[in-house]
Amino acid sequence: MRISSKLSFYLIALVACCLMASPAFASKLEIKSDTRRLSLDSQFDVLEDKSGQLSIQDVVQPGTAHNFKALKGNLNVSYTRSVYWLRFSLQKTDITSASEWWLEISPVMLDDIQLYQVSSNGQIEASRAGDRQHFSAQEMQLRLPTFRLHLNDHQSKFVYLRIQTTSSLFLRAKLFTPQGYAEESNFISNLMGVYYGAMLAMIAYNLILMLSFRDRTMFYYLLLSLSILFAGLSVNGHIGQYFAQDWPWLVDISPGLCVPLIILFDSLFITHFLQLPKRMPRIAMVFRVIQALSVLAAIIVLIGYNHVVAPSLQLLGFLQIFLILPICVLSARRGYRPGWIVFFATIAWIAGAMMVTLRNLGLIESSWFADFGFQIGSAIEIILLALAQADKINIIKQERALAQHQLLSMAQKAEQELESKVLLRTGELADAVQRLKQLDKEKNEFLGIASHDLKNPLTSIIGMSDLLRKLDQQIEPALRHSYLERISKSGHRMMHIITNLLDVNAIETGYSPVALQTVNLNKMLQEIVPQFEAHLKEKNLELLMTADTNVNVMADANATVQIIDNLLSNAIKYSPAGRHIWISISAQAELGRIVVKDEGPGLSEEDQQHLFEKFTRLSTRPTAGEHSSGLGLSIVKKLSEAMGGNVHCESVEGQGCTFTVDLPFAKGNF
Repeated sequence: MRISSKLSFYLIALVACCLMASPAFASKLEIKSDTRRLSLDSQFDVLEDKSGQLSIQDVVQPGTAHNFKALKGNLNVSYTRSVYWLRFSLQKTDITSASEWWLEISPVMLDDIQLYQVSSNGQIEASRAGDRQHFSAQEMQLRLPTFRLHLNDHQSKFVYLRIQTTSSLFLRAKLFTPQGYAEESNFISNLMGVYYGAMLAMIAYNLILMLSFRDRTMFYYLLLSLSILFAGLSVNGHIGQYFAQDWPWLVDISPGLCVPLIILFDSLFITHFLQLPKRMPRIAMVFRVIQALSVLAAIIVLIGYNHVVAPSLQLLGFLQIFLILPICVLSARRGYRPGWIVFFATIAWIAGAMMVTLRNLGLIESSWFADFGFQIGSAIEIILLALAQADKINIIKQERALAQHQLLSMAQKAEQELESKVLLRTGELADAVQRLKQLDKEKNEFLGIASHDLKNPLTSIIGMSDLLRKLDQQIEPALRHSYLERISKSGHRMMHIITNLLDVNAIETGYSPVALQTVNLNKMLQEIVPQFEAHLKEKNLELLMTADTNVNVMADANATVQIIDNLLSNAIKYSPAGRHIWISISAQAELGRIVVKDEGPGLSEEDQQHLFEKFTRLSTRPTAGEHSSGLGLSIVKKLSEAMGGNVHCESVEGQGCTFTVDLPFAKGNF
């Protein structure tokens, strides 16, 4: 969304300038060239909108902007009906810093997240995410709400977030470059793979045991494992990403629904596993009440009132956990050994949940252990509960053999996967070696140009300048002018070589983007050709021009000039004295065509195969000893393709060359 009204544009520009000068705004985040990721902890200013009626135009007004307060740590206000606005600013410190950044917001259960980017000229870009939006409609279809931020060189970018949710309002944010996001995403994906793999393995294992023994405890354990896995998928954002892309209502209720389900199935499992109706009937009655309350809470969540029961559900969950611990110890002391395993499983769950809670409150630093405490704790709990069941049923020898066989199969599969990965990595290494060889070859060619092509004109400049300095009073004016002319030509030759090298490097590293606009080739040709009159006269060449009327193309003006300049320079360079050169502009099937033809020595078939490669040295040589770096045609090809066009050459050895460049028409060309 962009503000199109002129009045709004000037208003926002004025407000942005005020904000830049305002001491109430938090200090800018400076983006350095080596930065790949940034945590936004304690980097926000916050404003609570209790009415929920403020718009972005209201928020950026100086009167409202001064109501923002610096936020220490992360935003954490539990359950609230207020809308919260967050803001921060970014600025690149140098031109090599990344221009594109990805802002990742967690957790996934926030209902509505609106992001506004306010540039220094007052333009506003709006994006939206949240678990009530269709996943396919998100700006970036990733597991967590993620937005793109674009930074211009050395210009401040003001970013506002509008947060509204019916779930517990907690927010953490990180900034990544695309490469930094890919690196962290790869690490997190590996952790998630281990977690989901462990959970699915335990679920599959328990399913086998349940089908074998028909035991109710195993059935409740299976339901508990599935509910924990469902919770993991939900809080990690994988429900919306993979299973419910067009069902935002399911993504919205799934975090809240997980809580009563986990409480219910955990209560049922503990009741039957520890045999509470038989051993502790009064405690069993308490658990039955908890089960009834959790079923009621699940129904309330399903009809859309999670925010009403969520605080009570958390208290109910803590009550159940702290009932389970003494009951497990008491059962173990009475001789029921699996009680100890359940005790430590519950401790693992509590520890994992506490790590996440302490991180959310800002009491401990964010780390992979703190960020994934829920997954680690739940995985350990599920594994320990599985061990407790194994101890309880005292699996017979046949089932142990079956389990060992399964483990052996898993080991063999892991070995096969390892072998395939080794082969894959070996292939990748071979490709990398080949690329390094190519880079080494290009480096050597570059050094050859630097040592040979630059050395000759530099030697000429130094020699003639020393001669002029030493024999200044003895050299006649005509001879002095001749020396100065040669010095100038040598300097221009060096400048041409260096310019070509820099142009190729800029194109290949992406620092030479093309800005497409309507370019009139006829007008451009009339401006370029006069620049070559001196060169044409030196070799007694005649340039013949033909052009259709008003051929307009979508191209970069500077790049198009460079293409024509290189093609004409090559034609002059390889044309014998007294010959003709033709250049034409025409319209051909939705394309603007530039054709340059000469009467030079032409190209062999072998030369044509390598014509557009960097540092290419052709078998033919310039007719008057002119210099050639082997980069001009490479630049022509790269610039043509960057603008959506193409270039090709037709030549018969001994009969000259014809170079054709096609560029796409501009809209409304005729």
